[in-house]
Amino acid sequence: MTQASNITIRPMQAGEKKTVHGIMRQSFPLIQQWFFSWTPNVLVAERDGQLLGATVLKLFPLPGGRKGGLVYWVFTAPEARGLGLGQRLVEAALRFFEEQGCDEIMACVEGFNTSSNKLFATRGFSILSPGQQFRRYGNRVFSVWVSAFHFIDIGHFLWARPAAERPDSPTLQWWGSVVANALIALLALWRGSGFHGFDPLACLALPLMVIFFFGLRDLAMRFSARRYGLALRYRAWESGLPLSLAIALGAGRLFPMPGAVYPASDRWRYHDLLPRLGSIALAGALPALALTWGAWALSRFGALPPGIEAWLDFAMFVGKPLALFDIALPFFPFASFNGRRIWDRNRVVWAVLAVAAVAVFFVA
Repeated sequence: MTQASNITIRPMQAGEKKTVHGIMRQSFPLIQQWFFSWTPNVLVAERDGQLLGATVLKLFPLPGGRKGGLVYWVFTAPEARGLGLGQRLVEAALRFFEEQGCDEIMACVEGFNTSSNKLFATRGFSILSPGQQFRRYGNRVFSVWVSAFHFIDIGHFLWARPAAERPDSPTLQWWGSVVANALIALLALWRGSGFHGFDPLACLALPLMVIFFFGLRDLAMRFSARRYGLALRYRAWESGLPLSLAIALGAGRLFPMPGAVYPASDRWRYHDLLPRLGSIALAGALPALALTWGAWALSRFGALPPGIEAWLDFAMFVGKPLALFDIALPFFPFASFNGRRIWDRNRVVWAVLAVAAVAVFFVA
């Protein structure tokens, strides 16, 4: 048990579950609440007999007979914001895991949740890139994902302590993401054809379209960031790939996971950088939208050779869902896409672009 000032951090008692659940509901959007679950280990923050927050903790096995701990959920009541409860809850969680003999401690944090990112960065954690995860956990990495619920949390990153042994490569992450999305696009097209053979041209055209759209999006954001003097780095969204694969095989649709660029430092404030981040997001979202509308216009009104029409079809196969998800859905679990930055920066601009993104998805 820990106490600071008049706030006490202690294990949750059986009769407090309803109150803690109510605090959780005040802290997260409705859709995110659907994923909430309990574990046997919950710590609560109490002041003068009133519960103000909680952290849900999870213990699970790691490869090699080691023991892992996960800071599963951390939340505080709205009236308690600014009291440093999140820090105290996390520090108590770390002590709990150390007492349990955990070899590693983890947390999954959305990339633009800067308060949580800073909280873990200042306590010896670092983000593990997909490559670092495979080097650390080998072929058991997917079991670690399941234990940490890191397989449908789009745009969330796996933080771990001890930190990564060596720096990762953003370039390798980008190319790995492109390859994974290209393969999923081919599977989606194959599923959409009823698992029958499709034009061999697709084996060339679809990967090239993924490279083209993802590359143009990335370059536009980087040029915009350079204009504002902001250093960025790319991070892949590995946890969204299982969902993307399931949609490709189940529905024959492409759910692109393009990843995103983030400020190079782990310690930054979202609202301080929002004016620049909103403009960078706008620069990244516009190319897919403009090119998809252009491809539709050419195929609809132009007299083109059959070979060119096929390439335009492949462009729309990639461009339509990329434009839709990158603009029109600024809420969980799509909040890591560019649309959320645009929404937070200027909702009128977002509304205009969202209408255009939805319209092209249905008319093309």
